[in-house]
Amino acid sequence: MRWMALSIMWLLALPLAAQEATHPCAQVAGSAARLACYDAAFPLSAEVREAEAQQVQAAFGLNTPRAPMRGVESRIEQTDLDGFEGRVIKVDHGPGGVRSFRFENGQIWTQTEARSTGHVQDGQTVQLRKGVLGSYQLVTPSGVVLRVRRTR
Repeated sequence: MRWMALSIMWLLALPLAAQEATHPCAQVAGSAARLACYDAAFPLSAEVREAEAQQVQAAFGLNTPRAPMRGVESRIEQTDLDGFEGRVIKVDHGPGGVRSFRFENGQIWTQTEARSTGHVQDGQTVQLRKGVLGSYQLVTPSGVVLRVRRTR
């Protein structure tokens, strides 16, 4: 009895498996071009774009390798961030005059060199941006540039 039920289900599934994809994007040959076709056909909602922007900002400064989809660049890599503004909620003074800056988004950035200039107080808004050769910079409200690295 079980064998007969499985045979009937298999026979009913054959026509469904033989159907061709009906969307024109399914006929596009290259994976990157096919993804672009689907993105044009089904645009992202505002909520998805906002979540993507938050994800990019959360990953800013982390030195983790990104694994793009095979044959296709991930959307996050395409919208790579050059910098952002953030509010410092706590400045910690470490040994040797090196300061750590805790931001309201949970990120912690630490100076790579001890400097007495560029004072930052709790509650101030600063800019974080990419520097050269994979480095990062914190720009204080007074315009002083400090070299930093993300520690968390």
